[in-house]
Amino acid sequence: MEETLLHEIFGVSKSYRSTQTEVRQGGVFIAVEPLDKLYLCPKCRSRDVIRKGKRTRRVQTVPIGFHPVYLEVAVPRCQCHDCEHIFEIAPPFAQLTHITPKR
Repeated sequence: MEETLLHEIFGVSKSYRSTQTEVRQGGVFIAVEPLDKLYLCPKCRSRDVIRKGKRTRRVQTVPIGFHPVYLEVAVPRCQCHDCEHIFEIAPPFAQLTHITPKR
């Protein structure tokens, strides 16, 4: 059921899976991480990659009732073993926005 919500309602690619769901601070937080098939070098297309840590991006999506829903997306940092290219596996459903801060 949870995977159906993730893919059909929130629009998350089927290349990602949910690892944890919790309700805290008045909202629903869903931890999401990429499947192993996404660990692919964009430069040489090799699957022989070394994982070099990760960061988490928090993306707000459609609410459930009056509760806001946040996807906490793991963005792994990798290095290709063959060509030594360093890259991140950025989620296609959470594009970066460039916001200029007000001064």
